[in-house]
Amino acid sequence: MLNIFKIVFIAVLVSCSSLSQTTEVVFIQMNDVYEIAPLEGGKYGGLARVKTVIDNIKQTNPHTYVILSGDFISPSALGTSTYEDKRINGRQMVDVLNAIGLDYVTFGNHEFDYKYEVLQDRLNESKFKWISSNTFQNTNGEITAFKQNSIALPEYHLIKIPAYLKGMPLTVGIIGICIDANKQPYVSYNDYYSSAKKVYTSIKDSIDCLIGITHLNIDEDKKLVAELPELKLIMGGHEHVNMLHKVGETIITKADANAITVYVHRLIFDEQNKLLEIKSELLSIDENIPEDPKTKKLVDEWVTRAFKGFYDKGFDPLKMVIDLKKDTLDGKDETVRYSQCALGYLIGTAMFYAAKDVDIAFFNSGAIRIDDKLTGEITQYDIIRVLPFGGKILKVELKGSLLKQIIETGFSQPGSGGYIQYYGLEQTAAGYKVKNALIDENKVYSAAVADYLLSGMEHNFGYLTKDNPGIIKVTEPNPADKNDLCNDVRFAVINYLEKWNR
Repeated sequence: MLNIFKIVFIAVLVSCSSLSQTTEVVFIQMNDVYEIAPLEGGKYGGLARVKTVIDNIKQTNPHTYVILSGDFISPSALGTSTYEDKRINGRQMVDVLNAIGLDYVTFGNHEFDYKYEVLQDRLNESKFKWISSNTFQNTNGEITAFKQNSIALPEYHLIKIPAYLKGMPLTVGIIGICIDANKQPYVSYNDYYSSAKKVYTSIKDSIDCLIGITHLNIDEDKKLVAELPELKLIMGGHEHVNMLHKVGETIITKADANAITVYVHRLIFDEQNKLLEIKSELLSIDENIPEDPKTKKLVDEWVTRAFKGFYDKGFDPLKMVIDLKKDTLDGKDETVRYSQCALGYLIGTAMFYAAKDVDIAFFNSGAIRIDDKLTGEITQYDIIRVLPFGGKILKVELKGSLLKQIIETGFSQPGSGGYIQYYGLEQTAAGYKVKNALIDENKVYSAAVADYLLSGMEHNFGYLTKDNPGIIKVTEPNPADKNDLCNDVRFAVINYLEKWNR
């Protein structure tokens, strides 16, 4: 009699299970990845570890897709080196991302750091799919889609998952939205919100769920959800610190930069293809995860190639420049973009002494890209990681009125790459002081300035170009003079640290 009861009980369980059968779709999210190898002495990150995570999840669920929410071609430290007589320019990133099985990306603002020809090469090398809903190519005023091997990038993509019951496929629509920063003449941006709505309107009758890959700041992500609440999940980038926000029924997430963490999203649908639940887990990519051997071999090959290129440029990547012992230089974005910090002060000091006979030195905090903490033995490659863009130090004579405007612009945008770091400036209740005196708007000051700041391309610094009437004179370093540290800010920092170490 007992056995009969067991059989009936099992039959009921099977019946209930079939009634509630679900389909699970998994998205593995990365964003803002500039490093292919592990960081912090091998403790965190590394795309060979991410490959292990991908493979493990795919073993249990074939409906698994890997996402990168923009910013990977630039700025990477290895990408500033050369290989096969060309600057690498993110080639190593695309090669390793191809190897780990990346599926979908959207543009980040740093994808446009280089000339159009470089971007086109990276697009053509990609085995993964690009989605661009609001960002297009501008060729002398003619606006067209960017192309990947002569095929136009789509404004959306549809993922079709075979249903377990009833034979009705599950269709997930994906859009890709990029922030309109780092504007280049070959790029045209449409409004984020109207672009997203336009795409949704065109596909809403053919999808069961809409998700977004975005490279916007979090406030813009939240506004996008308010404008288009049909979005169920936004896998975002641009900020480098992990976060999860819920706006209405929509989840917005960002992982930590450089794959220190990844988000794993499990979207669970019922047999009617209705989204029941999204489970989002932040996964640490650390020493507990073994590196996939094949991917690690490829990573090591690219590191070796890039290091040879650095040697050819006059760097000695593995040479120690200083031992900080137990001290730490914090290069995390949440530090360098919000306040004057030790690392910013160090770089500003190196610029000041490299330029010689100046009153002040300053640069945009966005030049610091390491998003990591330095401690112990610091090598030349660590400095390259801190300042992958490199760039010249310009000696600029400018009016006090413009200097004051620059300082106020920088300090008015905490969290932005335009927030300035400096040496030689004092903030007081009475105002800003240089050389122990309040800035005189009619006086001419001499400053060591990062060349990028004078391009007018930094956020809110469009007025700061060499033809600004407040600039009296700009002196550039002589590129033929290999001893002039102003030709590359990284040499200036290395030289300063080596002297300090002695």
